This record gives sequence, structure tokens and C-alpha cells, in this order.
Amino acid sequence: MSVTCSFLAKIFHHSKIYDHSSQSMKDSKMNRSLLVTMVALSAFASGCSTLTGDGTGQNLSVMTYTTDNKDLVGAQCELKNDEGTWSAVTPATLMIRRSNKDLMVKCIKSGFSDARANVVSKTKGNMFGNIIFGGGIGAIIDHNNGSAYDYPSVLKLTMGQDSTIKEGSQ
Repeated sequence: MSVTCSFLAKIFHHSKIYDHSSQSMKDSKMNRSLLVTMVALSAFASGCSTLTGDGTGQNLSVMTYTTDNKDLVGAQCELKNDEGTWSAVTPATLMIRRSNKDLMVKCIKSGFSDARANVVSKTKGNMFGNIIFGGGIGAIIDHNNGSAYDYPSVLKLTMGQDSTIKEGSQ
């Protein structure tokens, strides 16, 4: 957003939109068109995850616990959605690719039953800004590349249990 705003400010300054005293009628119309275009672009970009820097990747922390709620170090975890598969050894923080599909997590460690979790993908609020300000084009782009969605940032799995992890559930 700040990149977009500074870019718009530079264009605004260099086009002398603020100085109508010495411009011809033709320059004035062109500058007005430029101003309208810049305002429309800034409104469009304000909701677009692809343009505002959220991007298609997301950092997640994965932690495993024993059934009596003690930290368990060294579990091998696989995280998978329709965009890829990632591996980690707990405790871990890793970058995954966002998707509108849920993230499936499976952690294993010798001497323990497996932990499994279905991590629910949630639509971010700026998706609705895309629909309102962008006429849906930004929403389509962000949906297709996954940047319109988020997973909970901390995943806590208990060995021997299957769980569903949603935003605010842990």
C-alpha cells in the first residue's frame, strides 16, 4: 500500500495536477483523467493482497505436544495443500503457500501415535475490498493465486489425536 501511495504521490507531483493556473484546456482534461485513473488504481490496490504485499506465502509455526500437554521436540511433520508439500521437524517455523483449500498436517515420532490436523483456510477481509473496489478482478486474481486466504499462524498438534484447527481455536 505504501509503495502504491508513494508512487501515486510522485505522479501527482510531476504531472502538476495541483497547478491549473498555467495549463491549457487540453492539459487540464488530461490531468483530470490521470487523477481519476490514479484514484481508481489506489482504490483497487487497497484491497488486493497481491499488490499490498501479503503475497502467496505464509509463515506458520508448528509445535507438537504429548497427551499430557508437554512439549515434544523432534516430531517429523508433513504439511500439504493443493499448492505443495512441506516438511519440518518440531518445533519449527516454515513458509507455506496459501490456498483456498485446507492444509493437512501429519506429525510422526517414534514411540508416539501420529498427530493429524486439518487446518482450515480462511478468507481474508481484503477479499471483500477487492469485490467492492476492484469490481471482482482483484478477487479473481487473489483467489487463483491463494493470496486471499490465511491459515492460523500457530499450529499445535497433540500426538495421538486428530484435530481441526481454525482461526481462534487454539
